[in-house]
Amino acid sequence: MDRQRIGFVGLGVMGSGMVRRLLAAGFEVAVFNRSADKAAELAPLGARLAASPGEAAASSDVVLISVATADAVRAVLTGDDGVLAAAAPGTVIADLSTVSPDAAREFATMIAGAGHRPLDARVLGNGRHAEQGELRFMIGGEATDVDALKPVLDVLAKDVVHLGGHGLGAVAKVALNMLMGVQLQAMSEAVVLGVRAGLNREQLIEMIVASGYSSPMMRFKGQAMLRRDYQRADFRLSLMRKDLMLAMTEAQRLAVPLPAVTAAYEMLTAALNDGSGELDCAAVLGQVEKAAGIQR
Repeated sequence: MDRQRIGFVGLGVMGSGMVRRLLAAGFEVAVFNRSADKAAELAPLGARLAASPGEAAASSDVVLISVATADAVRAVLTGDDGVLAAAAPGTVIADLSTVSPDAAREFATMIAGAGHRPLDARVLGNGRHAEQGELRFMIGGEATDVDALKPVLDVLAKDVVHLGGHGLGAVAKVALNMLMGVQLQAMSEAVVLGVRAGLNREQLIEMIVASGYSSPMMRFKGQAMLRRDYQRADFRLSLMRKDLMLAMTEAQRLAVPLPAVTAAYEMLTAALNDGSGELDCAAVLGQVEKAAGIQR
């Protein structure tokens, strides 16, 4: 099937980018978002606006869900006019949201129990990667269901890894997002130490970004840190904190110590309580600056 009908629920930075990519590739896409204005932006590009998650799923071969929390996924699946009741039997339902491994397994059981085909399909990348088809997918679920999603993956992804059973996609996403949180914290601490010792803030960030210690993520977020441009949130600070909390919960279950993640989580929590939750996660630098008595 070259052009599956797609129902897409959740139109944040990533979701909107993926829908734009799918529409440009010629897919028929029905979209739903809790904030209707985000869905309306996609109508001129050819998206069909749905009034509920169920309406988006009802005429679709594949349903993709990209929302912020496990509670939101649960509501999309089972709430009033939810996906499970409306989708045709055997529909592939891929959850792209970042949730705990336990939640991923719960949703897979729920979806399969309703007669559908679940995929624990987690995504790495940002909005630009989504629009350019350069996402990385880490998937748990049946191989035949991954194959059924291939026409969509061919458009959205530059790399797809099938990891095995349900929950393993979520494990991979949590483990990799840990690295992002820890790198942001380490970079922030390096900047603040250098500035307190007399280095020029802009020069220091530029040196870090250009160094062999940097990473693509640090180079990307370094630009926001350089300009203190945190309002345009590519990845909200509150979501970064949520992802580290997921990592710590799984680590507690498995008796794995995560001292670096714990430190990063504590600073993100302080930033959240200080009102920075809706800012880009690079704003953690501002919280480290505040803790060191540096004026922002």
